[in-house]
Amino acid sequence: MIRRTSIKPIANNQVNQLQRTIHISFLAVLVGVVAGFGAIAFRYLIAFFHNLFFFGTLSFDYNGELPFVSRWGLLVIFVPAVGIALAQWITAKWAPEAKGHGVPEVIAAVMVKRGVIRPVVALIKSFVSAITIGTGGSVGCSGPIVQIGASFGSTLGQVLKLSPRETIILVGAGAAGGIGATFNAPIGGIMFALELILPEYSIMTIMPLVVSSTIATRISTLILGNHPAFVLPEYLLVSSSEILFYIVLGFLAGCVAIAFIHTLYWTEDFFSAIKINATIKALVGGTLIGIIGYLSLRFFGQYYVFGVGYEFLAQVLSSNVPSLLIVLLLVGMKIIAISLTLASGGSGGIFAPSFFLGAASGAALGIMVHSLFPNITGPVSAYAIVGMAAVVSGTTGASLTAIIMIFEMTRNYEIMLPLMLSVVISHFFAAILYKETIYTKKLSRRGIIINLDKRIPLFKSILVGDIMKENLVFCEPHFTVASVLKKMHDKEIGLLPVLSESRVIGTISFKELYNSKINKDDFIAGLVKQNPIEINRNCTLFEALQKMDR
Repeated sequence: MIRRTSIKPIANNQVNQLQRTIHISFLAVLVGVVAGFGAIAFRYLIAFFHNLFFFGTLSFDYNGELPFVSRWGLLVIFVPAVGIALAQWITAKWAPEAKGHGVPEVIAAVMVKRGVIRPVVALIKSFVSAITIGTGGSVGCSGPIVQIGASFGSTLGQVLKLSPRETIILVGAGAAGGIGATFNAPIGGIMFALELILPEYSIMTIMPLVVSSTIATRISTLILGNHPAFVLPEYLLVSSSEILFYIVLGFLAGCVAIAFIHTLYWTEDFFSAIKINATIKALVGGTLIGIIGYLSLRFFGQYYVFGVGYEFLAQVLSSNVPSLLIVLLLVGMKIIAISLTLASGGSGGIFAPSFFLGAASGAALGIMVHSLFPNITGPVSAYAIVGMAAVVSGTTGASLTAIIMIFEMTRNYEIMLPLMLSVVISHFFAAILYKETIYTKKLSRRGIIINLDKRIPLFKSILVGDIMKENLVFCEPHFTVASVLKKMHDKEIGLLPVLSESRVIGTISFKELYNSKINKDDFIAGLVKQNPIEINRNCTLFEALQKMDR
């Protein structure tokens, strides 16, 4: 039988949920403030280490979009080695979770640890990632910023003793604020948290994300300036037939994403298999990155593969496009440099490097089609910006995030039609051929399987104790068959627990009573089904369903 629920409990539950949502949203204000200032501080920290290691000066002034040449000449090849070795030593000693690209650790904390992240992770992650990027490690800012914001959200939830679900929401709020502040893309930050971090979509999750992302982005723009991250030349879809080229770009971006993921984890396995000291591995990997960067300077005029790569993006998107050979070589060089950075012990994100790979891939295709069909194709920069979103989609699986972030970062609506088409093609092409994203691959290698179906993770984040009814309807062994049948009829319940001295000793069902041959005035003691299935209030709904199914 199904219990009929009255309207009043439903109304009370809705009011309580609204109150909790407002409460969590007020806490998200604090999370947004920390995420915003954290993103700013992280950027200045990168600038400090960049100036220290490449020029030997103490300064926080650095524009990542401008090319530079180190004062050390050939010795610059050792700068990434020093930085990655230092980052590896710090993470190994104080926070192993801070190694790598950050986002998988946040996802694991949400799906496995109910939102619990150690507070020290934010401090260590920001420090070692700033060292890695500042010394030329070929990684980005997004992963560290996500982990910084998420760590504070988790810490706040733990200190205030919030439920796991509410703590997870604050973790997502920190991630949304960090992404929004980093890329001046508040909606993109919200979508990032919804697609990759949180296990559910609801007003209770969306409202705190909006609050945190809005505040973090506003703080960032007040200090760093409110302008698009990238400026595109005026774009117009020249011909309907040009759509075919963007379809090709979608497949190309999917291939680049697969190559990136495969190379990264192959390199990690290769370094793990080498039985030498971790510091020596870091020095070797960093030196190889330094050599690639120096070769880039000698042959292409810039250290294209060092750091995030914003100078390359700014150059390509301003239609100052290198030759076809250069952009093709840069795709391979950047993939190798990213893989070496992370495999040898560096710390940083893969979002911005994916932008680099997408811009180079898109520019390569744009150069070719524009040279062959100049009258029906737009500028090369248009293909580059679409390629950025498409590679991010194929690499991370965050298609909506990629679409919205590119729109926010360029504020160019005309590019949306080819952008959306290439993004979804890249996503599904990569998913069909490779099955896993760059984030889920890292977790599955550790035995953590992430199901992208939001319904299952939701059940894994809610405890039985959070939703169970406190006003228990039960019976006792000395109750008569008639009285128990009447109680079941009145309460519309087909199964009751049997309690003796406040302890569950078994269950009795309507079917068992109805089919029994004993007198209606007899006690039910002899009909009680012993050894009932028990579920602890600290179990998740998913665990409870599994036990019920068995």
